[in-house]
Parts: sequence; C-alpha cells; structure tokens
Amino acid sequence: MNYKIKERILKNLLIEITKKYDYLITEYKAGETNKKTKLLYDYVTELLNRDGLKDRIRSLSELSKKENKKIAIIAIDLDNFKIINTSYGHEIGDLFLKNVANKLNKISGLNWIIARTGGDEFMVIIYDINYTSLPAEVERIKTEIENLKITAGDSIITTTASLGVSIFDPTSGEDIMESLNKAEVGIYQSKTKGKSRITFSAEKYQEKFRHLEEKKKIIENALNKPENILVFIQPIVSLSDGNIIGGELLLRIINDGKILSAFEFIEPAETFGLLNRLEEIQLNKFFNFSELKKIKGKYIFLNRHLTDESIYVKNLIDKLSYLRKKTGINLVIEITENSFVQNFSILKQLITYGKEREILFALDDFGAGFASFGYVSKVPIDIIKIDGSLIRECIHDKKHQAIIKAISILSQDLNIKTVAEFIDSETKKEKCKGLNISYGQGFLFSKPIELSEFVKML
Repeated sequence: MNYKIKERILKNLLIEITKKYDYLITEYKAGETNKKTKLLYDYVTELLNRDGLKDRIRSLSELSKKENKKIAIIAIDLDNFKIINTSYGHEIGDLFLKNVANKLNKISGLNWIIARTGGDEFMVIIYDINYTSLPAEVERIKTEIENLKITAGDSIITTTASLGVSIFDPTSGEDIMESLNKAEVGIYQSKTKGKSRITFSAEKYQEKFRHLEEKKKIIENALNKPENILVFIQPIVSLSDGNIIGGELLLRIINDGKILSAFEFIEPAETFGLLNRLEEIQLNKFFNFSELKKIKGKYIFLNRHLTDESIYVKNLIDKLSYLRKKTGINLVIEITENSFVQNFSILKQLITYGKEREILFALDDFGAGFASFGYVSKVPIDIIKIDGSLIRECIHDKKHQAIIKAISILSQDLNIKTVAEFIDSETKKEKCKGLNISYGQGFLFSKPIELSEFVKML
C-alpha cells in the first residue's frame, strides 16, 4: 500500500480516536455533574432537598445584601404524617408528599424557592417579602396544605400543618442559616402550642398575628350567626341639586353588643380568606330587604377587591346582573386604584364582560398615585371616586385643587362621572361643586347608617 495512503488512514484513525476520547470525557464530566445535581434534589417530590436549599439560599443571601432585600423563611411540618405512613403505607405517604409539593408549586410566586427538607418537612423561601403581606402569605400556605385531600380506598386523607417563620434581614449581620434555624425552632413551638399553628420568630410579627387570630374568631362567630352581620350604607348626593342618587354598601359586625366598622376586621378577613363569605351575606341581606322597591333606580356601590380570580369575578357579575334586572337597581362595582393597576389586563376583560351585562364600574381612591388617565381611557369605567386625601386638603392646597380640576375636566371629556369622598363641610362641598364634580359623599350629608334609615332619607 502506498505510504501516503497509509499515513492518511492513520491520521483519520487518530482523529476518530481523539473525537471518541473527547466524547467519553465530556460524557463522564456531564455524568458527574448530573450526579452532583441529583444529590441536591429530593427523589420523591423532585423539589430541592436540604443540601440543595442551603446551596441556593446562600447565593440568595448575597443577592439580598447587594439589593438590601429581606427574605422570609417559612418552615412547614406536616402534623401526624407518620400516622399516614404507618396506616396506609409508604406509597400513599409518598403520594401525599407529591401532592403537597404540587400544591406549593401551584401557589408559588416567581420569587419563591420550595424545598423538602426532611421526611415530613418542607420549606418555602420568599425573596423581597413585603412585611404587610407576610401573615396573609403564611396563612394561605397553611390553609392550602390543610385543605389538601387524597383518597385511599374508602378513606380520605388530610393533615394539619405546624409552621415556623423567620425573616432574614441583610442589615442585621445575622447569617441566613441562623434565620433558617429560627424558622425550624418555630415549628416545634407551634407543635407545643397544640399543632396546626404558626409561630413567628420576631415578636412584632407574632403580636400582629395574634391580633389577627383574635379578629378571626370574631368574624367566624359572625359568619355562624348572620344576624350579627349588618348592612350599612352611606348616601351619595348630587352636588348640583342635593338629591340622593344612591349609596355605598358597607360591612358592619356586632361583637359583644358593639358595632365594628370595616377597618377593624377587613385585614383579618382578607388574610384568612373570609371576606367573600362576609360580602355574600351582606349582598343577600341587602336584596332580601323588605323595602327594596323604594331603592329602585338608585345607584348602589359595592366595594370589591377584584383580583385575577376571573371565575369568581364572573360569577359575581352574573349574580349582580340578574339582581339588577330583577330589582331595577343600578349596581356599581368599586375597584381600588391599586388592584386596577396591578391586575389591569385581566380586569380590562372582566369590566368589558360586566358592561355587556349592564353592570357599572367605579374606580375608587383615584389620585392616590397608582393609576393615570392613560389606564382609564383604555377601559370603560363609568365613575371615578376621587381619593379622600385630595378632598381633605382641597380648600387651602392649590396643588390638590389643580389635580381635582384636571380629574374633573378629563372625566367630562371621557363621559365619566366623578364622586368626591370625605366631604365634611359646606366649604368643601362648594369647592367641589365649583370644580364640576358630579357627586359627593361624606359626613356633611350623612354618616354610614342602617339600610332602614337610608330608605327614610329618600
């Protein structure tokens, strides 16, 4: 064989051997990396395991120091999980763990990390947590887990959960692993209190949660005795002729003979998911009122915190549409300016859905700083309720007067009615009237009153 041909064959063979060697080395390295990666995950739930979580949160703590963001650490223990394993077997136990993992993944946000840190223990890490929303988030996690059910033969399996919560503050000098340990200590404190509890490592959080729990009991008592849920209404008056055009429905609860205003129980009602039930009873009581026909043609405002739960909102709109046709009352759903901006895309669709069913919409607290007419012009809003902080200072503050005037002019151009809230003097009424605001609401006209008293004013 020709020498050059032999040389070419040997060169090609050497290239092939080198390629194969490189491939095997790459595969080996990838396999080793894959093994290391697998060691950071729980094989049952496919969540991070304890080592994987530690690895992740150390990096996260460095980021929090750079960005000065706080991190919530929520440790979760499934109460009496061993009983599920011993009674139904480990396969059912593993299935239950997978369901818990799936539920946590489903409700998680983009700033969450979820891990299974032990046999019956999970952990949720929330980056850049908002102090005010933390109790609600923790309660939601607990509720979702405790509402979880799986069937095994004729049995329905559920569990309760004990939680411990701590906050990592990058300015405190504390290591994040210390914060993690505090959250786990909180679990055992919750268990010693009787299980199915939440314990915060910081006393200020624990005190706040204790206060929310006390209010929760008051709300639950009212829900069990609907006669303790009252329907109040604050009249809304035309500034041009002084006639009552309608009113805003307001929630009230009787506790130990005292009437509680909404600000005393709205936060715990939202935190524990009880607000919808309160509002449903309020609405049913209003439409079962014996003298409802006297309100026909009036505008009744319902303040609702609409979110992206479109099924619930559509059901509410359908119900209100039916009641509007049945009673002849014009129903107005109030949306807070904050929720309007945060859920703009979905609310735009829902407002269009409501308008097709002759439901009106009002944007509440307008001018507080979130929304603009750029948003309003894209959605068929009927009424703007001007934020009370602007009205309070409208007599002496020229900047506030200019803002109210601008809202009035632009609203007229968009064929939107306006309501000035917190009018408590003739001077403010005349100032708003001079700025062509359509309607007024406030103590000058009437404090919130019971429905029967409202009818007497018509």
